[in-house]
Amino acid sequence: MGRLTEELRDPWGPLVAGVVGGLAWAVGTPVAAAVAVGAVVYGVKAAVGSLVGPGDDGPAEPPRPHPGSPAALWLRRGESAVRALDDMARSRGTTPAETATARAAEEAEDVLTSMRRLAGHVVTVGQALARSDAPGLDAEAARLRAVADAARGDDSAQRSAAAVADRVAVRDRLRRAQADLEGRLQSSALGLEGLVARVAEVRARSATLGDVDGTPESLTALTTEIEGLRLALSDVDEVAQRALGGGA
Repeated sequence: MGRLTEELRDPWGPLVAGVVGGLAWAVGTPVAAAVAVGAVVYGVKAAVGSLVGPGDDGPAEPPRPHPGSPAALWLRRGESAVRALDDMARSRGTTPAETATARAAEEAEDVLTSMRRLAGHVVTVGQALARSDAPGLDAEAARLRAVADAARGDDSAQRSAAAVADRVAVRDRLRRAQADLEGRLQSSALGLEGLVARVAEVRARSATLGDVDGTPESLTALTTEIEGLRLALSDVDEVAQRALGGGA
């Protein structure tokens, strides 16, 4: 649905138009003219709104992967892991273990935001791949290459072979990008699940063994692990842009 259609369906449009038209009628404007004034206001509001865009609501949410797809599975597992961390962080205690839990939960939210953006890139690359690929593409490329090799002086045959070869190259780049992005999504989800297990272990040790301070090694490991997850997702935008931009 386009922005203009959304603006026309905005319930504030008819309300504003009705108020303006009513004011025009109240000051002596004929009814037909007052209705026309309201209609003009309604149309102008919709047109301006469609050009301005969604306003200050922030950037649009990245597209969600199709349910049942590998990307959807890993994203859902990442979201479940972050919910588990949030549940453990609700105690808001002051021991080192509880403080570490709260910090891990907070930073895991950032990792999940990157994962959602990453999943959106998987969707975008998948859509581009669907437009680039086709059954029999490799066979067609091989056939046209053979024709071009047999007719070196035929410029038309050379151009046809080159065009299909370029399409195959684009498809292969997109396949590699999709595999890379899905692999990062998988490793991020598994990393978050591992983080949940480590946080639970630290908290259990604190609760059952009386280790209220936690071990420095355990707390340091949590910080290192969450930082590793963040770094692994630091260049997902660049990976997708290179693929969609036709880079090597």
